[in-house]
Amino acid sequence: MSEATQSQAIMFEPTDEQELRAGRGEAPGQPPRPGEAPPAREQITFEQGYEELKLIVSRLDDPELPVHEMFEGFRRGKGLEKALRAYLQEREGELTELEEGNNLPEFEIASPSNGRGAIAS
Repeated sequence: MSEATQSQAIMFEPTDEQELRAGRGEAPGQPPRPGEAPPAREQITFEQGYEELKLIVSRLDDPELPVHEMFEGFRRGKGLEKALRAYLQEREGELTELEEGNNLPEFEIASPSNGRGAIAS
């Protein structure tokens, strides 16, 4: 095997559980096999996720990007897109409720005290 072929083969070796699962032909959304722990959910703010998604999109436009990085970026980008859309849809539902007058804070308007802040006529 030539050195170029050997380094290419090493470059595509699975390095984590998700790549191993992909190599077995398992879709990312499939449940883990018996005895495997489900992948942990990554905590990220909307702003962080949106900035990362923009960065991924700009990297995917690079014609020099290796194929395995392109697929990993695409996978992560789609996951971010899904989470960001769900977050916005949830916020949209909350906004609709507020516009309809639901779940609003309640206030009681008190009369101004006599003598304080009263305008003399």
